[in-house]
Amino acid sequence: MNPNKNWNCDNDKCRDPHGEVRIYRFGGGNGLLCHACWAHENRYRYERGRETGQPQNWPQQDWSAAEVYKTE
Repeated sequence: MNPNKNWNCDNDKCRDPHGEVRIYRFGGGNGLLCHACWAHENRYRYERGRETGQPQNWPQQDWSAAEVYKTE
């Protein structure tokens, strides 16, 4: 188990348990990802695009343009 897990994040590559979380728009839905998990997802999607030869099917998203997930 990751001791730095951000409980608002849907992934487990977190580095800051209290960091900001943003909404990652997937083709079939949305995910809530912290900055570290966002970068991991973008790297994964980049590699899948290269492996398949179809990068258009594996778009990456910009953290700075994403909607912030508000926890109130």
